[in-house]
Amino acid sequence: METWKESLIHFFEKGIKQQHSDRLGVEVEHFIVTGGPDSRRAVAYSGEAGIRRILERLMAQYPDAVPLHDDDFFGFTVPEFAITLEPAAQLEISIAPMSDIHQIGRVYSSFVDTLSPILRDYGHEIVYAGGQPYTRVSDLELIPKRRYDLMNAHFKKTGTGGMQMMRGTASLQVSIDYLSEEDFRRKIQAAYYYGPLFKLLCDNTVQFEGAPVTGHLKRTDIWRRVDPARCGILPDIFSDSYGFGTYADFIGSVQPIFLKYGDEVLPTGHQTVAEIFAGRQLDETEAAHVLSMVFPDVRLKQFIEIRFADSVPQPRTLAYCALIKGLLYREDGILCAQDRIRSRHLTADDIRRAEDALMADGLTANLWGQPVREYAKSILELAEKGLPAGERPLLTPFYDIIQ
Repeated sequence: METWKESLIHFFEKGIKQQHSDRLGVEVEHFIVTGGPDSRRAVAYSGEAGIRRILERLMAQYPDAVPLHDDDFFGFTVPEFAITLEPAAQLEISIAPMSDIHQIGRVYSSFVDTLSPILRDYGHEIVYAGGQPYTRVSDLELIPKRRYDLMNAHFKKTGTGGMQMMRGTASLQVSIDYLSEEDFRRKIQAAYYYGPLFKLLCDNTVQFEGAPVTGHLKRTDIWRRVDPARCGILPDIFSDSYGFGTYADFIGSVQPIFLKYGDEVLPTGHQTVAEIFAGRQLDETEAAHVLSMVFPDVRLKQFIEIRFADSVPQPRTLAYCALIKGLLYREDGILCAQDRIRSRHLTADDIRRAEDALMADGLTANLWGQPVREYAKSILELAEKGLPAGERPLLTPFYDIIQ
């Protein structure tokens, strides 16, 4: 086995939790916009009323905040969360892993309550959406970060969606723990099986660049056009032998786009991870970097990162957390997915076809042989059984959607 591959497998093994965990790490990206009802537009990073100035004022509200600098000031951390920026200054909160979804909600609400008065001072507001609703992405500046310049240049060569993805999308991501390599396999496969439904329930892009969206799952359409080698559905994801080594092979096959050498960030051209690191191990910093440069719908680091959802308002954010917890941290949810994957001999192409149907027909489509509303109801009921009684009402927004 190649040394680089061994080092990645070892990195994944270090993520194995030694006892039961039902913690959820939550990341929510937000568009910040300004202007009246007929003149709304995205807020840029720079300028007196820009996102950089907002970050400074926001950080000042937290005495224990630690600033994050990389080419410029891009965020800060406090014990319960981190604030960072996406390429076109979409503002992201990453909440530390917690088991209690109500506590996640309290942390998030407190953050929004602190941010909102600062935004109002400038006439700005938060908009929850999967795609930039008002401003043409070609008019949006990238924040002054070298890595984003290199990614922008790379994606111009790989598809038509890179600019739209970097500048014009916002997501909700939830991360879960794994207890073994087998537990990783079962959870990532279950996540992909449930993925089309997750996307539909969190579909929140009705307008993009000022125009109504035709169809559904606009963010999926954009991501499909970014770079197929590193995005979307993992190759051979439903294999009985899928494991850390399989995922490491996937990482080895992609170009890392850039690497950091001392204080310099340099492009890597057409070389893949396997070619660059041939004959040697990756240290932990290098491993973390190459793992961050792939964007499948479900991603492995030292946790499983589930990336299906559009940015949605808090009630749906907490509903999504509850749905994932009730399905992927409970044996009934895992077994349901495994049974249907095996009995139907599902492949990545089946997932794509399921997404295609939802993109065309939304809630009137069929999913896995059932009307999607019936299927969704059965899965919500399954998730509900896997939740503590106090968290079951959090699923209400999804029941409302299918009704």
